[in-house]
Amino acid sequence: MARSTETSLKDMKTWTDRMGHSGLRSFTDADGHLWLEQNPAKASKWAKLARKGHDIAWEFEKPGGGYTGRMLIDGEIYTPREATKSFLKVQKPAQER
Repeated sequence: MARSTETSLKDMKTWTDRMGHSGLRSFTDADGHLWLEQNPAKASKWAKLARKGHDIAWEFEKPGGGYTGRMLIDGEIYTPREATKSFLKVQKPAQER
């Protein structure tokens, strides 16, 4: 079910649907894909980024469906690889002396 133009996929602040006991924001796009907000309370690198103030959501085929391999960060859609390059500093292993 698509939402009105007042609610936009790329503006998570407009999302009003909430998921279960977690209260995480969610959005169903025009294709029926479910977008679910990253839980900032988790211990992942993406949760840490969310705690720093970034809006992050994951795309699923449908409610209860599989992950599509896309994510939304601050209004832009990325693959995890693209997002890692853009938002996470990859630490190079220290060289042995």
